[in-house]
Parts: sequence; C-alpha cells; structure tokens
Amino acid sequence: MTLAPATVKATEVRLGDRLRARSGVKLTVTRIDEEFMGRANMLAFVEDSEEQWFKMPALRDGDVELVGRDGAVG
Repeated sequence: MTLAPATVKATEVRLGDRLRARSGVKLTVTRIDEEFMGRANMLAFVEDSEEQWFKMPALRDGDVELVGRDGAVG
C-alpha cells in the first residue's frame, strides 16, 4: 500500500516499510538492528538488497519519515 509521506515513531517501523533518510535516500527496511552501536536508545534500519545496502540510525523514541508500507515504493 502506497501512502503519503508521514512522520512515525521509530518503534512503529516494521519490516517492509519504506523510509526516507534525512539525506533524501529511500530504503526498504529488511532488518532492524536493536541497540545500534551498543546504545539501548538507538535503532538502525537496514536495507540489504540487490538494489542497495543502506543503514539508517534513529533514536528509539525519535521520528522517521515513512513513505510506504508493506514493501510498496513511495
């Protein structure tokens, strides 16, 4: 399902969601790393695909830009 860009809490992101990083790069979340860099308050959203490899860190209680859900490209 494609949706209009929205701001969501980092903890609400799930596998298959499409996010936009602050740099403008879009990624499809294929993995969520807990305690990024050993910090309990950090997450990292990772796209590991044939198309690209990208890791986007985020504060656990921070906001991220959601541009697609269920793997749909936004």
